[in-house]
Amino acid sequence: MHKPFNFDAPTFFEEDSFNVEYFRAITNRNPSEAKIALGKRLFFDKNLSQAKDMACVTCHNPKLAYTDGLVTNLNNSGNPLKRNSPTLINAIFQRGFFWDGRAETLLAQISGVFTNKEEFNSSVHEFSDEVLKDSTYYEAFKEVFGTRRKWSNDETIKALSAYISTLNGFSSKFDKNIRGEVDTFTASEKLGMNLFMGKALCATCHFMPLTSGTVPPFFTDTEKEVIGVPETAANKHLDDDLGFYFMYTEPIQLGMFKTPTVRNVALTAPYMHNGVYQTLEEVVDFYNTGGGAGLGFDLPHQTLPFDDLNLTDTEQTALVDFLKTLTAVPQETEY
Repeated sequence: MHKPFNFDAPTFFEEDSFNVEYFRAITNRNPSEAKIALGKRLFFDKNLSQAKDMACVTCHNPKLAYTDGLVTNLNNSGNPLKRNSPTLINAIFQRGFFWDGRAETLLAQISGVFTNKEEFNSSVHEFSDEVLKDSTYYEAFKEVFGTRRKWSNDETIKALSAYISTLNGFSSKFDKNIRGEVDTFTASEKLGMNLFMGKALCATCHFMPLTSGTVPPFFTDTEKEVIGVPETAANKHLDDDLGFYFMYTEPIQLGMFKTPTVRNVALTAPYMHNGVYQTLEEVVDFYNTGGGAGLGFDLPHQTLPFDDLNLTDTEQTALVDFLKTLTAVPQETEY
């Protein structure tokens, strides 16, 4: 039986502290190198989308920490999508996918991109004939999935999931200092770490060591929060995205979104589900103010404290300095 941790790891901050197989869907565990290599190739292929104008890399560029650097990317008609593109680094360690957490597995998330009329606009049961015009693709699919008369996007999605599940990184400056490999934290970074764990309350939602809403110690659920993100950086009006509310229309879930990881956050601007903030300083100020309720929005079910955190300017700077130590982008692997 798979466990979330590798209990032979000396700390919870090692590259191999987490057991990736525990987080992979049961139907896609222990992928071969050939399956991962196929997934990587498909990741960059626009032929997966019906219009042949969009690939996974369109919104998740390795050169941008597997984000796109945009407030929101464009749909297949050239119009803005509704939400910001999150990083894929360490994505496998979530228990809810998409900003609203509606997909329970990475397989389901990728399927949602295929069937979304604004994105790939392709059925899971279809398969791009353009892909198999390349005989090397045919041989790769045959090696991974066996000989069959016709493949579907179900195999494509499994290969993509296998590749994305390898995009993990736990060798940031923070990790190396925690492991005792180096002693390079500045006084400001140390202060920021202590604030993250304490006064600033960051770690009450961004759980260590993943810094996401995936709840330790069993990691079977990813929390969602109501924080009251504004429509614009002017902080005058509440954003109208209902978030997870659409699933069950429960008032307590109005404006509820998944808690993302803050690892690599120095590379993944702009921030929040709608890309409203361009800088980490703006994000910290938002929380220091008390979230949406602190901005004066009517949010009876906000899950943040309504009061100011009363962080000084020095403390806010230190918190940003600490967040910048969480960068660990995995190296591209050739298969």
